[in-house]
Amino acid sequence: MMALPELLAPAATVQCARAAFDHGADAVYIGVGPHNLRARSKNATPDELQGLLEFALEKKRRVYVALNTMPGDDALPGIESLIVSLVKRKIAPHAFIVSDPGVISLCRTHAASVALHLSTQTGTFNGAAAAFWARQGIGRIVLPRELALGQVRALCSGSQTEMEVFVHGAMCVSISGRCLLGVYTAKRHPNQGDCPQPCRLRYRVSPLYDNETESGEWYTVEEDEAESGTPVRAFVFNSKDLCCLPILDRIVRAGVASVKIEGRNRSMHYVSSVVKVYRAALDSLAQGGEYAVKQEWREELDRLDHRPYTTGFYAGEYLLQDVEDSRPLPAVRIVGLVREIVAGRTAVVDVRNPFNKGDRLNVLPVRKERMPYEATIREIRDTQGRPVERALTNRIVIVDAEEGTELAAGDLLRKCEGTGKPLRAQ
Repeated sequence: MMALPELLAPAATVQCARAAFDHGADAVYIGVGPHNLRARSKNATPDELQGLLEFALEKKRRVYVALNTMPGDDALPGIESLIVSLVKRKIAPHAFIVSDPGVISLCRTHAASVALHLSTQTGTFNGAAAAFWARQGIGRIVLPRELALGQVRALCSGSQTEMEVFVHGAMCVSISGRCLLGVYTAKRHPNQGDCPQPCRLRYRVSPLYDNETESGEWYTVEEDEAESGTPVRAFVFNSKDLCCLPILDRIVRAGVASVKIEGRNRSMHYVSSVVKVYRAALDSLAQGGEYAVKQEWREELDRLDHRPYTTGFYAGEYLLQDVEDSRPLPAVRIVGLVREIVAGRTAVVDVRNPFNKGDRLNVLPVRKERMPYEATIREIRDTQGRPVERALTNRIVIVDAEEGTELAAGDLLRKCEGTGKPLRAQ
């Protein structure tokens, strides 16, 4: 059997982290407070982190805490205070994800027993850099997305330090996410966890006379005309989303210790779905034989909000921009979360969006070994047991699904609204 890398999932909240574990993640990474690269995410409190670590211990999973901002002097005391408070309360994550040498020093001083993982933000592109970071106590390096698979393989074989790579999620127009465009345009600093995503905007240009005076006439960067006659605008900085499912076998054979999903601002549904697919793909690899991407995996990833997919630089693809539209492609909507099963297929459902009696819904099962399936809603009742034709948002209802359906607590009920652009096969 092929040795598998860790499957590492993002978590905006503790609830999202638990869902990731339920769907097959080996580890999650989460922020605690504002000192991480998703400062506007909900993140976790120390108390929530402690509860999550207890849950992970029970499940034999791992939790990593992101401390990967590039802080100024004014932010270091807050980071130090957080580390010290966690140590005093004996809250020890399995690793801190770090990028700044000052933060690394604080971790080694106050929490020497906690492993250190080096963020992709630092940009480790060669073996000499990997050796340098190993001497600083780094146990794992998150490699930049800009590397080709041959470079990843060389770094894995030439170092005793574990290597981690991103395999799915949004990508940045700048090298390893080190972008300053947001600082100039919106006074928000990406490397301090507050990226306004200016790369997703459309830009115009204006000719300059004598290199100083604008002509006063603005042009789109590029114009074309669609079949409908509507001008097609250019989003020149807008990158596609990474999806390495077609080349996952090659990434695993490169010798990486962990494959990582991007998305700490993503919903529990998104994380659960992506984890489920990559768990199934990794387990398929472990069985040996020829690796092939199953149609059901493609369909599940295509249901999610995403920009067109690419395998990125790993396989030598260089047309990574989606210039026609910067918006993700919505394809599925969550309508309910199964809270508990009362009897057989009768489920208590927390309604997130309306659905009707007779609707055929798609079920994302919490059981990691089962892929999504379709089920018809035969009956809906309110909490008093009275039949209703329509389940309304923010209500609790009792649902009976069709014969043969085996709902479970944690299952997500969804309405599919199309599949967007298809997953690219390579």
